[in-house]
Amino acid sequence: MFRIPASVLAIALPVLPAAAQDLEFFTIGSGDVTGGYYSVANAICDVVNRADRGRLRCSPEPTAGSIYNLGALRDRQIEFAMVQSDWQGQALAGTGPYAEIGPMSDLRSVMSLYPETLTLLVRADAGIGGLDDLMGKRVDIGHPASGRRATIDWLMRALETDPTDFAEIDELPTGNALDALCQGSIDATLLIVGHPNSAIRRSLADCDTAIVHFSGPAIDAVIAESDYFEPAVIPAGTYPGLDSDVASFAVTATVVTLADQNPDLVSELVSRTLEHLPALGQRAPVLAGLDATHMRTIGLTAPLHPGAEAAFSVPRGE
Repeated sequence: MFRIPASVLAIALPVLPAAAQDLEFFTIGSGDVTGGYYSVANAICDVVNRADRGRLRCSPEPTAGSIYNLGALRDRQIEFAMVQSDWQGQALAGTGPYAEIGPMSDLRSVMSLYPETLTLLVRADAGIGGLDDLMGKRVDIGHPASGRRATIDWLMRALETDPTDFAEIDELPTGNALDALCQGSIDATLLIVGHPNSAIRRSLADCDTAIVHFSGPAIDAVIAESDYFEPAVIPAGTYPGLDSDVASFAVTATVVTLADQNPDLVSELVSRTLEHLPALGQRAPVLAGLDATHMRTIGLTAPLHPGAEAAFSVPRGE
């Protein structure tokens, strides 16, 4: 067998510059490339990469969503994860879908971002004015590995709703669900998103769709019994043609990591986000108007990582 001498290999292989060798790569598990999590992670990574060029390289990792992200974080396939606050809490406590796996006791909060509202988007001609009208319809409830699917499954159990109550149940990523709604192959999709949302804006403008209330006594009772849900509205004027507030409930989009993550890296991620909030709000409108005080508290069930604590403790001008 022909062998290449080691001396030749040493000459042939490129030697990376010292700066490239020192570059630290990390990923943020996000969501569907058409969804809010990915656009937010992409915007945050962009400001980190611009500010720390040659030292840090942040990559937004497209994924199936919160449930997948928590598993990938546990398995150390990613360094940071975007997750809904309800599943952050249940992973930490080892409840719900995490009862058999056990508590994720090394889960740590990095920062809270924005409210995610359950949004019932329907075809305008489907005759759906609210929750009760979904019975007998073709409804998308989300990809099985997504946070929205896990939340909707929990909600259906709490409301004692059976899948057989619907004409058809679909399990689609957000982008596919919006396409299916526009094409008329489903009647409604249940989304958990921050507003304003560019994909929903396009659906409302280009397809015969509408946002309807997701409220009523049964929903109020579920919210009252939950540690993770809060009443919410999608304000009138959020989208062209939305002339009145739409009632629903919300969780919070959060960023988490593991306890042993490098505190300097965590601090850098949080610091760059706080320093560039106005620019981030322009690039990803769901981040507009974020407040540092809320970002260190709202929806954060897991203890705050020391690196995040250090970043939030640095005084910043208003």
